[in-house]
Amino acid sequence: MNRKWIAVSAALVVSASLFVAIDAGLAGAVTPAATGSVVCNVTGKGSFSPGLTLAGSATPLHISFGAVTTSGCFSAAVAPNSAGSLSPVTITGVSVTGAGTMVPLGTGLLANKCAVFKASDTIGVIKVHYNWISVPAIAPTTVTYTGGTAHIVSGTPLDKIVLPATSGTSWVGTGSFTPSVHPLVGLKTNIASTCAAGWGPYVPFTINAGSLIALP
Repeated sequence: MNRKWIAVSAALVVSASLFVAIDAGLAGAVTPAATGSVVCNVTGKGSFSPGLTLAGSATPLHISFGAVTTSGCFSAAVAPNSAGSLSPVTITGVSVTGAGTMVPLGTGLLANKCAVFKASDTIGVIKVHYNWISVPAIAPTTVTYTGGTAHIVSGTPLDKIVLPATSGTSWVGTGSFTPSVHPLVGLKTNIASTCAAGWGPYVPFTINAGSLIALP
């Protein structure tokens, strides 16, 4: 009986060792960076700090958001395989997170004031991270947007936040789809575009259907 228990224990130790080795190998694996293009429809939520108000109170304005795929992705992507050649990549979804600051164009303006948010706020620094759901697995993407000379909020009757600004914005991308042209983020929100009595405050906001990301 003791010999049986010793044998079973030894087998468990070996199995555990193999599991740890395999797990370590997977954890250390480096996924390849894909190239090509991808567009995904997304929905989600975000928040402002301080919240948006009719009168405003502060500058800069901090923004964070998270969104996931709703109705799928459309892509033309490839990535290096183990043989060193390029193979097609099927992308079925993405998880997007972003955080940074919005700043007003001009001095003495309050970035979280309704009228300024609508007509003047642009990018301070906003970093957006993309985790792809794909076969085979591919490297995530990070895009850091800096500066801008045009406001990034538009639309009616609800505001849309668009990264990057239409001009003057620079960006640096790492990972899959390292952007060579505008890496687009278009967030359709629940924020009323008309500044009037009773507007806001908006601390959390929603990212509605019709929002999308596009790379490169």
